[in-house]
Order: sequence, then structure tokens, then C-alpha cells
Amino acid sequence: MSETVKPSTIRNAARPALPQGCEQTAHAERSRFKTFYARYFPKLVADLRSAYGAGPPEPEDVAQRAFANLNKRGDLASIRDLEGFVWMTSRNIIYSEKRAETVRSRNKDEVQSVFFGAACYELTPERVFMAKEQLSLIMEALAAMPARRRRIFMLNRLHGLNPAEIARRIGVSRPAVVKHIAKATETIHASLEKTGSGAEAARD
Repeated sequence: MSETVKPSTIRNAARPALPQGCEQTAHAERSRFKTFYARYFPKLVADLRSAYGAGPPEPEDVAQRAFANLNKRGDLASIRDLEGFVWMTSRNIIYSEKRAETVRSRNKDEVQSVFFGAACYELTPERVFMAKEQLSLIMEALAAMPARRRRIFMLNRLHGLNPAEIARRIGVSRPAVVKHIAKATETIHASLEKTGSGAEAARD
């Protein structure tokens, strides 16, 4: 009769050691990354500041994110030009951040136009009261939306992501994202018009 092996025996069994060649490769990869980071990071920060200014986004933050992407990618030996790779990654980060900032600024202007009119030179008590009332209606409309639609709308309007970027982030199709944004916008406009606040703001 064979002896029964208990599950605890299997769990406590020593795991096979990583082959020596793999350990050496991993160590070499870490060493190469640290050496490259120490050598190129200060230069990258200086070049970013020279080309794009002090920010935002700040050159140090961009450089850190670029190196983090490189470290996550791994396999440095397969990259023919490490400096070129990190530089292009940094440029993409900056362009993405500036594009998002442009969208956020545009959305802020749109909200100001809705709340206070196209030219907001004087914030009267009536305008402030109306803005608070409309903001409350918008928050209620957002709270009543399906969670996915609300998240998509916020990513688009507050974080400045375009439909393609949102689709990749949450794992849905781009047309679905566009549809959710349109539905959310219609819901908010309908909420404002139902109370007459939207029409009053437009006339003011």
C-alpha cells in the first residue's frame, strides 16, 4: 500500500532554484539599467528643460516616468539606442500631458461659459448662486448614470483623454466610448434644461 502524500508536504517542498544562467542575465539587466540611469538621467532632465521648459509637466517627473517605462519593458539588450528610446518616451509623455492640459483648459472655459456666460467679467451673487445650482444638478445627473458611463465621461472631460485612449484603458471599443460620452452629455443637458437653469444661463 503506497503512502499518501499530504498537501502540506507539497506546499512545504523546496522550490527549484532559478537556473544559474537566468540569475546572471537578470543581474546583468539590473546592473545595466542602474548604470544607464545614473549616467543619462541628469542629462535627460537638462535636455527636457532646455527643449520644453520647466513645466508642467516637470522635467524630473517626465524623466522618472520614462525610466520607469524602460524598466518595466526590460530586455535592454534588445534596444539599439537606449538614449533615443528614453528621449522619445519622454517626448510622448510631454505631448500627452500638454494635450490633456489643453482639453482641461477648454472644458474649464466651456463650464465657465455655461455657468457665467461667454464673457465672465463680474461674478455677481446671482451668477454665483446659479453656478452652484447648476453644479448640483450636474453632480446629481452624474451620480444617476451607470458607473461605466460616468467613468468614461470623467476621463474625457476632467482628465482630457480622447475616446481611443479611454477605450484602451478600460477595455471597450472606441465607438462604445463615443456613445457613452454622447449619452452622458445629453443626460446633463436634459437635466439642466428640465429645470430651466440651462436656458437661463444661455440667455444671461
